[in-house]
Amino acid sequence: MADLASGQAQLWVGETAAMVTQCVDEPAGRSLHVWLAGGDLAEILRLKPGVEAWGRAQGCSRVTLNGRKGWARVLRPLGFVIVGDELVRRL
Repeated sequence: MADLASGQAQLWVGETAAMVTQCVDEPAGRSLHVWLAGGDLAEILRLKPGVEAWGRAQGCSRVTLNGRKGWARVLRPLGFVIVGDELVRRL
């Protein structure tokens, strides 16, 4: 809650889904990290383009996330690759 209140994290809310992101400076560059996501999968995927556009505007060159293995199955067709224990895609 403190990260959201301070602007360190962003809350993206739909009708039946939500996600929380953070911009993270890493050796590979600035990343938009999807910290949490839940709710209706189709709606999460509908939120994705706007969230990614915002990340690009913040200087992020990639999006990262980690979580359940099922995310790899869903996101691989959208260009995500597994790097270590994260899913990564260039923005």
